[in-house]
Amino acid sequence: MSVGDRYIFCDIDGTLLYARGAGRDAFAAAFESAFNIPIDISHINFAGATDIRVLAQLMREQQIAPDPALEQGFFDCLPPLLDRFLVEQPPTVFPGVGTFLEKVSNHWKLGLVTGNIRSCAYIKLRHAGIGPYFSDIGGFGDDDGDRARMAALALERAGNPSGSFLLGDTPSDIHAARVNGITSVAVCNGQFDRATLTAEGADIVVDSFEDADELFQALEV
Repeated sequence: MSVGDRYIFCDIDGTLLYARGAGRDAFAAAFESAFNIPIDISHINFAGATDIRVLAQLMREQQIAPDPALEQGFFDCLPPLLDRFLVEQPPTVFPGVGTFLEKVSNHWKLGLVTGNIRSCAYIKLRHAGIGPYFSDIGGFGDDDGDRARMAALALERAGNPSGSFLLGDTPSDIHAARVNGITSVAVCNGQFDRATLTAEGADIVVDSFEDADELFQALEV
């Protein structure tokens, strides 16, 4: 298998970085802008979620009927607002992430499987200073509401490579990897601890990217 055929797909939030509330603030502001309704989204758990499903939940809670034009208006508002909030409050990249990406990018292509819509995913990576490591291949929160189908789309867009890895911090990431025949790597940066992620059936569990020797061995780097 050539280097160009080898893919590592990564989740973003809770795996590579912590957006420090900027994504949540942007989501609320975009909702108010698109629907003219101020809302409190403190009850929303974004871990393992997708933007499409979160928007659908908020619309149901506000008793707003599905409306493609309004939904598109929301997704048009979201990226510039996220960009603005991340300027004001830059994301925190988790320890060891930069070193990990530098090391594996010499041997693997890096793609994304993230609940963020495509434009917001790359905005977050840019503000985190890690955007150049990633290709434009992936599955995104504006592709589908189901993370497993997002992972399937990422594989298809990459040419259906074998032996791929999916890095994430939630049970949803592990499930998406499993149903698509991808090796799942759980990183204990987010809301779920090692015991939980191990019980969910992750193939590899690392406490952080600073403690990734087992992962490097599996990746042969």
